[in-house]
Amino acid sequence: MSLVDRLYKAVKKDDKAEGGAPAVSTYSLGELEAQILDVIWDLEPPVNSTQVFKIMYPKRELSYSTIMLTMAKLAKKGILTQTKTGDKKTDAFVYTPNITREQMGKLLLDEVCRKVLGKPLYKAVRDLLPDYSEEELRKIETALRDE
Repeated sequence: MSLVDRLYKAVKKDDKAEGGAPAVSTYSLGELEAQILDVIWDLEPPVNSTQVFKIMYPKRELSYSTIMLTMAKLAKKGILTQTKTGDKKTDAFVYTPNITREQMGKLLLDEVCRKVLGKPLYKAVRDLLPDYSEEELRKIETALRDE
């Protein structure tokens, strides 16, 4: 099973469309979630919501609770691991990313291919790169499938 497939299964539950048919996944990463992840990936884990808030606030004036709730949402999605610190006067939780920036990019590209082309990224490569040689396409497919 490819890395993308493992991540896909880890962060998205299978839903059913009308009539019981498998639905195209609705997994996505919102703008705020992406910005928070960008900050977290740049910091040394584990990270608390105060650290993220102090970096994000000058760029985007959001409340502390918005940052905290969005980080909890990312943990619920399986993208971050949330660990209790035991100190309820300051930050009650610290967060560690479960996937890298590159893995997330690959996951999102795979999601787009599944939604638009009806196939995973490694299978869509042939449609997306028609001018590449057979050898180049095999190498790319293998890299995407077996990482």
